[in-house]
Amino acid sequence: MKIRMLFALLFLTAALTGCFEKKGTDDQPALPEQPSKVLDYLALSAHSLISQQQPDGFFKYEYDFVAGAYTPWDNVIHQARAGFALMQYYTFLINAGIDPRNAAIVLESVRKALKGYESASVTHNSMPGKLLSFYYSKGGIGKNGTQDKLQRLEAEIAASAFALTTALYHWNMTNSNEFESIRREWRDAMLYHARKALATPLEKRPFMAPLWLALTVYNQTDPTDGEVAKTLKSVTAYFTRSPRPMKNAEDYSWDMMAAHLQSSDNLPIQSFAARQTLTITETLYAGHDTDVNGCLLSLGLAEGAQTIKPDASPDLRRIRQAALGRGQLEYYNSLKYTILPNQTWISLGPGRTLHSQDFKRFTGASLFGVHMPRTNVGLTGLCLLAGMRFATEDLKEIRQKSELAH
Repeated sequence: MKIRMLFALLFLTAALTGCFEKKGTDDQPALPEQPSKVLDYLALSAHSLISQQQPDGFFKYEYDFVAGAYTPWDNVIHQARAGFALMQYYTFLINAGIDPRNAAIVLESVRKALKGYESASVTHNSMPGKLLSFYYSKGGIGKNGTQDKLQRLEAEIAASAFALTTALYHWNMTNSNEFESIRREWRDAMLYHARKALATPLEKRPFMAPLWLALTVYNQTDPTDGEVAKTLKSVTAYFTRSPRPMKNAEDYSWDMMAAHLQSSDNLPIQSFAARQTLTITETLYAGHDTDVNGCLLSLGLAEGAQTIKPDASPDLRRIRQAALGRGQLEYYNSLKYTILPNQTWISLGPGRTLHSQDFKRFTGASLFGVHMPRTNVGLTGLCLLAGMRFATEDLKEIRQKSELAH
């Protein structure tokens, strides 16, 4: 089904007020006219992230449209994930051979983010390497003492893992050694904390998945690093021997992204993905909720489905197909929570609307849902990541047009 038809069915919350066209500037990607394809929504998401980037490379975090102001919250993991999402988008554009001008703008934004992550990375006592560090939220350490300090440390580990993964992709795509020194520092920190995590039960390490992802990408980028390869093997076994209990889609999605990058003929990895996917689709998220943004869940389901190979056993293939279908449903539903060009109001449910000129300042940002008219860079980055998994038909159409033109 064409995305135009899907959007016509799903778009119940926002007004389309006229036609919008913008050529872009030296530091902002060109925006599409009223979006009709997944590729258009990707461009909108990227525009939103870059428009929120500050001179220090970090991003203005969260805006509440009811209050008409930025919230006091921040999140070091989401800050690092924003750079990761933009780097993934740059890689996507280059591999697809589209939008070279916009790709250059996205890459410069990634570079600024990496410089920010590098400047905010510090050494922790006797621990090797460096971690990207600021309070888990800008409220600081709370009253729980040791528990809050542990949560802060684990958040910094996860953020550093995303920063390292971004730097690795940047290195791979550009051959630039600009971030070689901080890559080494983040690598050393990841190895140290991976070994510490391996000595504790998996359910007590909630931020382990980004670390698994970082080591996986590092091993693929530099397979000669024996220390990383050895630790990655242990971490992979740590996940697949006894899949960790999952509390939400956050746990699931990053597990699946790391698993997807593993060897294509690795049956234990496929079985791991299938077990976790069944838990998500049959227990934790058995019902589809149209009132919330489903980008995070759709990303995990797409990654989980791709981890299971098309030539797997019939049982695994059924799980794969169910995950793809549900992931597509969640992603298309999320499109109605994208702030469109010139939009000035949203629906908050039957008979309730919120009008604000502020929406025009956040073109491309993603809202959390009908009952949560807020946006932050963490959610918008997730929608950018998820959309790349569902752009296959758009890319196919571009290739076909190119072939006909030649």
